[in-house]
Amino acid sequence: MPRFFRIFLLLSWAIAVPALAQVRDTAQVILPDLAPREVEIRGTLEISFPSLQRQPLIGFNPPPLVPQIPPDRQPYVEPYRQAAATLAPVSLKRPEPPAIATIGRGNPANGLFESTLGRYLTRSFNGYLEYPLAGGLTPYAALIYTGSSGFQPFADRSDLEAPYDLLDARTGLAYSGRLQAGLELGGFAHRYRLYSLVRDLTYSAPRREGQGGYVQLRVAPSAQDDLEGFFQVRLSSIRYATTYPAGFFGSQNPVERALLERRLDLSGALSYPFAAGTLSFDVQGHVAGIDPQAFLESDVRSLAVGATWQFAFGPTLQLTVGGRLLGLKAAPTNTRALYLSPVLELALFPASGTRLYVRQQPSLEAYRLDELLQETPVLDQPLIPQPALRSVDLEAGGDFFLGALRLQTAAGFTQAPLERYRYQIRRSFPPVVSVTRLNYAEQRRLYLRTEATLTLSAGLQGTLGLTFQQVNLQETNQRVPYEPTWLAHLLLSYRFAQQRGFVQLLGRYEGVRYAAFNRQYRLSPYLDLDLQATYQLTQAIGVVARLENLAPARYRTRWLYYPEPSAIFGAGMRIRW
Repeated sequence: MPRFFRIFLLLSWAIAVPALAQVRDTAQVILPDLAPREVEIRGTLEISFPSLQRQPLIGFNPPPLVPQIPPDRQPYVEPYRQAAATLAPVSLKRPEPPAIATIGRGNPANGLFESTLGRYLTRSFNGYLEYPLAGGLTPYAALIYTGSSGFQPFADRSDLEAPYDLLDARTGLAYSGRLQAGLELGGFAHRYRLYSLVRDLTYSAPRREGQGGYVQLRVAPSAQDDLEGFFQVRLSSIRYATTYPAGFFGSQNPVERALLERRLDLSGALSYPFAAGTLSFDVQGHVAGIDPQAFLESDVRSLAVGATWQFAFGPTLQLTVGGRLLGLKAAPTNTRALYLSPVLELALFPASGTRLYVRQQPSLEAYRLDELLQETPVLDQPLIPQPALRSVDLEAGGDFFLGALRLQTAAGFTQAPLERYRYQIRRSFPPVVSVTRLNYAEQRRLYLRTEATLTLSAGLQGTLGLTFQQVNLQETNQRVPYEPTWLAHLLLSYRFAQQRGFVQLLGRYEGVRYAAFNRQYRLSPYLDLDLQATYQLTQAIGVVARLENLAPARYRTRWLYYPEPSAIFGAGMRIRW
């Protein structure tokens, strides 16, 4: 067969075989059934919009951490020991507090009014009011009054009573800004009876009346300044008059004897911290005239000037050294004194909650006439208000904090070239009666004291203090009259009903005393117990109840032949805002 013919047959066979395979596959294709049928379509329409809530930034706002406080945790009650001079200097200024008138809402006034009425027609009133104004000005006023129609001090003198009226008032204007300043006016009016003088006589009790007034100016640096201190000047006039009944001194008419004191008092203190310590200065002085016809005559004058430097040797040791010059002159008693005494204070903090100290603090205390007669209302005339000068006042002790218990102990010695004392004496002229006199002499005092204070979270707080002392005249070594060997004081208070109720017990004890030298006129121990309770009915209105002089009758005589009334109950209301 020719070659061309064989090639043609091969090509024809290659084309025919795929065509035959395609015909066979076409015969096996299954077409879809397109016949019309009933179809049911079910569905739910859901419309979703994008969320407009801002999503948190993960990792930048972790959840707040609530600290877990142990149930036995106690507040920090230790004294702040590090001196300001030892701290690192800062360039920031102290922030200025906002004006008082801008704090709170509504009426910025702050006030308290309390009134009670009780046995023997005993009445009392206590009021205080202040109203902050713009510009740092705050006017204020206060008034305190207590009075009684009197009780019968002696069983065999039914006609003798002991009424009294005591009124004290003050008003002023305080300023707080670039500096702190205050101007205050005040006065008092007191009236009571000296019923012991007629205990064995048929006369009525002599009547003592006192009036006084003062004006006081005080200036201090601003609270934002590093300089701390104050300067105060006070001008006062005080008059006491005792009216004796007709026949008491043999006269047919009542006799009046008066005491008048006009005086000027100055006091001030200044301290500034440096890098090496704190420098402090203090000054105190007065000029008084004891003469009804004179004004600011220099019958009695005194001056005390001191300077100290405080070092801080780390957080466990503080040292203060310096000196104080003390001087006085009293023309009525021909007394002159001038002393230069060292000032020293060493404080150690060996452990947490423990403070040990030794200090020597000489002082001069210039008593006013009204202070002497308020302390001892039964003093007889003549009476000269003279300063007390203590050149040595040395004390060593410690403070210990043991959880809720605070314990204080101290031992001390005081050497006073001039110190006041009271004593009993019988007059040498008619009427011969026993009177209480005031005098000054060199004294020394040794004492030991301790005090414990307990504060519980349930609202109960208590304080108990005990003192042992020996007070003697330096020249004769005699025991000073009216100075007991043992003294004690007590305070118990309890708050309840979510701080709305308050109960408090106050107690004071003085051991056996003698009213005169050589252990004459022995007096039983003196005990004063007073109970007070208050309860707030609303935020502004409350009730008050008092029960005073709870001690038995034999323990209610502090001054010879001057017994105090038995238990006095009084009740009233209190309004505050």
